[in-house]
Amino acid sequence: MKPILYMAAVIGLAIPAAPALAADISVKYDDLALSTAEGQRELDKRILVAARKVCRADMPNTGTRISSSEARQCVAEAQRQVKQQVAALIRQQRLGG
Repeated sequence: MKPILYMAAVIGLAIPAAPALAADISVKYDDLALSTAEGQRELDKRILVAARKVCRADMPNTGTRISSSEARQCVAEAQRQVKQQVAALIRQQRLGG
């Protein structure tokens, strides 16, 4: 089973990670003005935090503080997958919708 990161109620993202990991995380964005650079940066931060949590990138590895390459790949893939969805949200807010 793949973990899933949910962005609000509308946008979903499948994150490839270890089969034993599964989580649902909501990323709130309705309080952000995505038509501004500041709002976009804040959403990027929230997505990163959620992706790191669902990918367990912040879980300590015995003997090192460096996250595993699998966790880093999972976070990068989550961010890559959500990029188009965020772009659509930004366009929607710029058009007043």
